[in-house]
Amino acid sequence: MKIFITFTCTLSLLVLTPTTTQADDRLLRLAISLCDFAKTDDRTSMRRKLRAAGMRLRAIYPAIKCGDDGSLLRVATINNAMSAAKFLASKAGSDAITAPGHDGKTIVQWAEELVAAGDESKKPFLELFKSEM
Repeated sequence: MKIFITFTCTLSLLVLTPTTTQADDRLLRLAISLCDFAKTDDRTSMRRKLRAAGMRLRAIYPAIKCGDDGSLLRVATINNAMSAAKFLASKAGSDAITAPGHDGKTIVQWAEELVAAGDESKKPFLELFKSEM
């Protein structure tokens, strides 16, 4: 009986370990794809990728960081990707707008600084973010 229990425990560990690694890899690839789609203003591909992965953006948004740029919304704003920003703002929820980023600033505060610094192209993004609060 001890041999059967040991065998069962060992077998279950071998089965579960690759699944966890595969899930982590799948989520990493999803995050990288979403960052790329935010850069290229590809709203349709974002939607397709999330649907194919069976994921809701609201559930995974806080965990996604796109390198030094930070959040998906910041990446979309930096790259003037308005379609992607609209999609992200509507699907990520108000927490994505009100939560502070890696620098302690919300997306609204960050966009206000860009506009105040003279980047008028970011004004529509600021208005979008304020409307989603």
